[in-house]
Amino acid sequence: MTLNKLALCGIIAGLTASTAVDDLDAAILQDILEAYTEHQPSTCTGDAATSTSYTYAFPGTNLDSNWHEEFVQYEQDLFLASMSHTDANNRSWTIRLGQGGNMYSHFCPDLHGESMPPQAHANAPWIDEVHQSVSVNNNLNGQVGECNGETCPAYFIHGAGTYQKDDPYTSTPFYSQSLAKSCDGATCTFAAWGQQAHLTTVFTSPIITLNRFTNCGDGIIEHTEMIYNFAPAGSSPHLIDQSYFNVPWSGVRASNLPIALEPDPTTGELSYEDPDTVDYCPLCGWGNDQPEGPQGRCARADLQDLGGYTSFVGNGLYVNRPADEQKQYLWCRKPNVNCSGNASTCMATPEECYDAGGEPKAGYTPVILEVPANSTPQCEDRGEFHNGYELKCKMRRTGFGHTTPYLSAATVNDPCAPWAGTDTKMGFYRSDTNEGFEATFIRHWSYSPAAQWMYFRVDAADFNTARDMVHSVFDNTGNNQVLPVQFQATPPATSSNDVPLDYNPGALPSVTFVAGDGVSSLTPGDFRRRLGSSNRDYYVYTNNYYGGQAKLEAGYALSKRAFFFASELSSVKATADSLKSNVVYDLIEETRYNPRAIDLYKSGTSFDAVAATSAQGTSTTCTSPSATLECSGFSTPTPGYSPIFYVTCGSSSYLGPDPYFFTPGNGETFTFPGMSNNNDEKIRSYACEGQDASVRPTWKLIGFFDPSCVMLGSGLAYDDEICVEPSEEPSSQPSSTPSLHPSSEPSSQPSVTSSSQPSAGPSSQPSSKPSLQPSSEPSLSLEPTPSPSEAPSQPVRKYIWCKRPGGCNSSNEATC
Repeated sequence: MTLNKLALCGIIAGLTASTAVDDLDAAILQDILEAYTEHQPSTCTGDAATSTSYTYAFPGTNLDSNWHEEFVQYEQDLFLASMSHTDANNRSWTIRLGQGGNMYSHFCPDLHGESMPPQAHANAPWIDEVHQSVSVNNNLNGQVGECNGETCPAYFIHGAGTYQKDDPYTSTPFYSQSLAKSCDGATCTFAAWGQQAHLTTVFTSPIITLNRFTNCGDGIIEHTEMIYNFAPAGSSPHLIDQSYFNVPWSGVRASNLPIALEPDPTTGELSYEDPDTVDYCPLCGWGNDQPEGPQGRCARADLQDLGGYTSFVGNGLYVNRPADEQKQYLWCRKPNVNCSGNASTCMATPEECYDAGGEPKAGYTPVILEVPANSTPQCEDRGEFHNGYELKCKMRRTGFGHTTPYLSAATVNDPCAPWAGTDTKMGFYRSDTNEGFEATFIRHWSYSPAAQWMYFRVDAADFNTARDMVHSVFDNTGNNQVLPVQFQATPPATSSNDVPLDYNPGALPSVTFVAGDGVSSLTPGDFRRRLGSSNRDYYVYTNNYYGGQAKLEAGYALSKRAFFFASELSSVKATADSLKSNVVYDLIEETRYNPRAIDLYKSGTSFDAVAATSAQGTSTTCTSPSATLECSGFSTPTPGYSPIFYVTCGSSSYLGPDPYFFTPGNGETFTFPGMSNNNDEKIRSYACEGQDASVRPTWKLIGFFDPSCVMLGSGLAYDDEICVEPSEEPSSQPSSTPSLHPSSEPSSQPSVTSSSQPSAGPSSQPSSKPSLQPSSEPSLSLEPTPSPSEAPSQPVRKYIWCKRPGGCNSSNEATC
């Protein structure tokens, strides 16, 4: 009796109809993550299953998560499952998992609310600012001359999916595709096919990502992530080896969790009560975390040199940090340079062009801000963003090149303390009247030398309001002279020295990532931690597996088991210290696996895949008299065997090792696991050859088989009902939802209690015994039962067709 059929026919303890699992999925996921030598079992050994619930049914958007409004429409397509923990000590949480099996929401209703960023990232709804695995092939990523003689595009395989940069194919986001899913007890596990994120691409993806989330209780989640390279043995290492990883790429919502803390790596202590001695992390703009740089104690560093965890704390923590003394913000044109021919290199940053007294160095010319004579600033619409409405306005002189200050009001006085700038102001003012307006963000002082545009944002809800803020002050019509403009930035008006008498930082909410020390004899590369801020409501947190020895070859899997948890700040140190020694890193070769058998059975033009019922089991059973055993394989990577996918495109289907079987150009401009032989011919895994762009393929992982299996190819339909055994015992409770299809064989015993709803179709044969209780609703069958009901039937109109006695086959399908 298979678990998925049990869940459809009755309610099982710990399950609901919406959490039915597939035995094949459960076997494959369990074995890939556990069935290998030197595997270390989970350390979550409590009874958290009793406080865990999960569902595959989309529950609707959580309005309290406050997602970016433009992208809310995509969440239902993204959603794969949710998992919740109910806690008596305010540490309840719900996580939502996307099609890639990665976490995109971590909601703590009694602490800080939503942990994950709001997704205000253009072309990336739940694609980038989520909790996911990423792998990179540095042989190809951006490499000169390596792509058909030209410079390669970006090579980043995301566990979440692709950016929306290939209309019309990705006008609806394409998420990494679910291959298997299973929830049971306190654990949910997923596998997905990772996708080349940067579209359009000339690369294929040989990566399967796996994610397991286990509820350890007390707000703690154990997360196991795995990156498996499924390229066939003998593939070109240059094309398929992965050599740089994010495990995970993650982060938090800065507005809810604005300050990062890390313990002192020498003493292990975590200080937060005295504002003068808080163990806070400077959070400079992403990428500005080089050692000995402005990020100080929290520069990028190997995990073995750190304290084992990073905690992000909710609003209300006081931190005293000296303000940055930088007084100049305008970029400068370099000496003796004409920007007309080299706009991208002719400009210098403020750090380069001003001396210690804030004066321009000899030959450097700051961008000159001014409104043209006899003109308004002629502002144009650039759209609404999370931190203001963006305009481009004619407010500077021509002759200056490309600048990228990305200057935020929150960080204008201290770029590495974004939490400190809530009262900071910056703006543009007239030199004659001192009138002006405040800006929230400056994208470009200048961009094109021939134009006068400056790009910035103001606090406004729409274009007209934003434009009027600027034009009402800087209307220069009727004036034959240019109108000078001054930029000013002022520090916060208040100080964090004013600590209230009832200040209790230990009660503040927090989310903590526990990464351990990164040391493992099984992983020859190095592990490090990186942090940074962004110009969106997002702080980056990531661990890299990197270095000359960090390589994932065909047939290998990189695995990491770590933890994250939500709690009050006062319990962070004790909880993290208890977990950090349980973090596990591993690099698993396929020879270490001890799989169970998976067999393929064929019946007509359909097939079923059946896994052995026990770990390392060697045999399967199929009770269908019409099914024949065609091929035998395994539940895990195995030398000489390849992952086999069931792929559909519209009404077409394929069973085999090539996930790109239906991709346009397959076999002509590329073959898996290679790359396109023409940089103009892109590889679109999300398209179906000869079909409309709206038609998307689907994939399911069937197991690992010898690619010479005779039944592999196109045309077969997957039917997981072929080998289903009939129930030996009746269900103890009625179904919460009706079966979607009639049973292929009758139950050997009747149900103990009545169904709550009628079946959607009749059984193919009558039950061998009558029901012990009357149905709560009438049957939809057209045929009478052989015995009278114990309660009278109610009138019902019949719509369901039935097959005649004798059944249907290929010779009588039109008349049966």
